[in-house]
Amino acid sequence: MPERIQNIENKFKQLQALMVLLREECPWDQAQTIESLRRCLLEESHEVLEAMDKAHQTGQWQDLKSELGDLLLQISFHCCIAEEKQAFNFDDVIDTLVAKMIYRHPHIFADAKPQDLLEQWESLKDDEHQERTSLMDGIPPLPALAYAQKQQQRAARVGFDWLDVNDVIEKMQEELDELAYEVRHQHPQSRIEDEFGDVLFTLTNLAQKLNIDAELCLMQSNRKFDRRFRRMESIASEQSLDLKQCKLDALEALYQQAKQERGCPR
Repeated sequence: MPERIQNIENKFKQLQALMVLLREECPWDQAQTIESLRRCLLEESHEVLEAMDKAHQTGQWQDLKSELGDLLLQISFHCCIAEEKQAFNFDDVIDTLVAKMIYRHPHIFADAKPQDLLEQWESLKDDEHQERTSLMDGIPPLPALAYAQKQQQRAARVGFDWLDVNDVIEKMQEELDELAYEVRHQHPQSRIEDEFGDVLFTLTNLAQKLNIDAELCLMQSNRKFDRRFRRMESIASEQSLDLKQCKLDALEALYQQAKQERGCPR
């Protein structure tokens, strides 16, 4: 009977009660641990990003509403498991968050003079983690591009960074030349992989200089390629073409046609 959940007026309490009920009565939910839910949390986070882009690009917000709910369920799930372990509960998470935000906004809550807000934020975060011995400590296990950009942000705090974006472009060309040299001379795969990684790392520094998010840019390009390739397949089908039988020039022509169509945004 859904009424036993829906009749709870406080929405946070309603969600907590739902999660407890699922843990008690659903075999799948009962079997989950914080380890098994890692992939779910990651997938839901990426689906939120997808829905954010859709809301921004098309003004359609319904998917974002749904995906934020799925992400909130994951948070509630972890809080429920933690409470079962007598570690903390949902209220503790909110209390910790509120206290942290008050501490990190002294220009609002403590009459501090306004300053560079990003610099103030990072400084206060550092004060919370005084046990760190390196600027590289405490970077979360992000995807590789995002992790590299975070590393470079940390290094830039002490001035270990190129001064100008053109210096980064020059360095990137240098790294590309080194990669090309390894490939042309058919050097061991390990050396090619090492140089390829250097190219990607330098590229993320360029993103940092341009004030863009390398991870999000790649995600957007992935989605763009997906749209174009699907349209390319449709065009081939309309023309009774088998992509596997097409030469590269013909495939490129189909891709360019898909790229130019209004229904397949650039």
